[in-house]
Amino acid sequence: MKNIRTEVIFGGEPIKNHYELFSGVKSPHIIVGTPGRILALVKDKKLNLSDNKMFVLDECDKVLEGLSKLN
Repeated sequence: MKNIRTEVIFGGEPIKNHYELFSGVKSPHIIVGTPGRILALVKDKKLNLSDNKMFVLDECDKVLEGLSKLN
């Protein structure tokens, strides 16, 4: 599977670097990222998940903790 493009994204580096990943024709097929950075990219409409076939969420306990604090 040499034609599969992957990318790891996380906070702590400029988000503009990640914007560039998704603006070109060669955007990654597989993305591994932290929930916060993935959410930021989706909210900024830089990462489109409408054609997504699978989503694996790591750190789910932290995400659920954040949701419980909203209520």
